[in-house]
Amino acid sequence: MNQNNYKWLIPSRRTSPSIDQEREDWDEDHKDYSKNVFSVTQDPAICKTLIHPSSQFTGYNIPDSPEIQVLIPGCGSKIYLQETLLNFCPHIGQVYCTDLSPLAIEKAQTKWQQSDSNDRLNNSPLHFECIDSTKITEQKPAWKNKFDYILIVNSVLSLEDELNREMLKEFFKVLKPGGKLYGFFPTVFFLLEIAHLYPDKAHWITSGVINIPESASYPPNGKNGQIHYTPLRLNRIFKEVGFKRLSFEIYFGDSDILINALKEYEGIDDPDIFSWEFLVRLEKEVTQN
Repeated sequence: MNQNNYKWLIPSRRTSPSIDQEREDWDEDHKDYSKNVFSVTQDPAICKTLIHPSSQFTGYNIPDSPEIQVLIPGCGSKIYLQETLLNFCPHIGQVYCTDLSPLAIEKAQTKWQQSDSNDRLNNSPLHFECIDSTKITEQKPAWKNKFDYILIVNSVLSLEDELNREMLKEFFKVLKPGGKLYGFFPTVFFLLEIAHLYPDKAHWITSGVINIPESASYPPNGKNGQIHYTPLRLNRIFKEVGFKRLSFEIYFGDSDILINALKEYEGIDDPDIFSWEFLVRLEKEVTQN
């Protein structure tokens, strides 16, 4: 990276926890995940948008084919996304769900085994494994060029810019040529809007929680939070990794589920103010000889 390109990097301003400490922190959160973390995949529209957006965008629908292999990294302990995927694609091939937290994997696997949605859910080729998203090809060398699709929902979630970039590099490596990544990424600009609209959130700006050149960490206490990127920086990271951008959209979380979550977690009770993120679709281009 030449000198001019360093403007795209976010310097670390905190002491990074070790990977073992990070794993312990996430295990602690997953002991009572609903209390500690809100999973936006509880909103069916979020899951459907990644898997089967609509008849108007059929090119983005994941094919219902036994040839298709899917990776869901940072899956957490919920199974909403997996259920939606198999409801829309009951004949899909292998689906691998990974997470850094052993407890998250254990809980997700148990929920799946106990699911009574239909027979297909319990007999599906679904796999749960504890894997560090920054070291996928080190831990799973056979996964290089393996997957047709990667689905992520706010799961590029390190507080360290360098680690987030490593995750995306690993996702690129495990995709087949022509494979696609569909994902949701939070943005600093949503937090910036809230800080300006609500006086009791203005301290996010004055305390440095929100800083446009360096993006933002959320939650404000920095524990198990993640960087909220600007669109230019996020687009640049995708470009550096090697992805081709298919689409880069704003997704408004204006469902009742997400509006109520914003009220519960942030005390914001206004039907015209809701969370919004970037919905990104990327492709690993087929290289030409």
